Amino acid sequence: MGQLGPARGPLSIADASAGMLVQHVVVDPADVVFVKGIVEASDGVALLFADRGGELTLAAPLGRGDEFAELLLDLERDVGAKRRDALR
Repeated sequence: MGQLGPARGPLSIADASAGMLVQHVVVDPADVVFVKGIVEASDGVALLFADRGGELTLAAPLGRGDEFAELLLDLERDVGAKRRDALR
């Protein structure tokens, strides 16, 4: 079989979310799987990247800003998600 090209490492979160609406949030680590389920059930509104523990990055297509904002508000209300920039 032919080679696929030079080996590369995994795509960074910044590269994977380039050109998208991005929000960094912090949740209790025990809630990460629950949040992942909510995001996956949100019909393509957002992608979830788990940085470490409860530190998450959510990214949404530019055309889904209103739905993304609603999803973030739901996460704040339902699991106490905190926007990382609001923690300072």
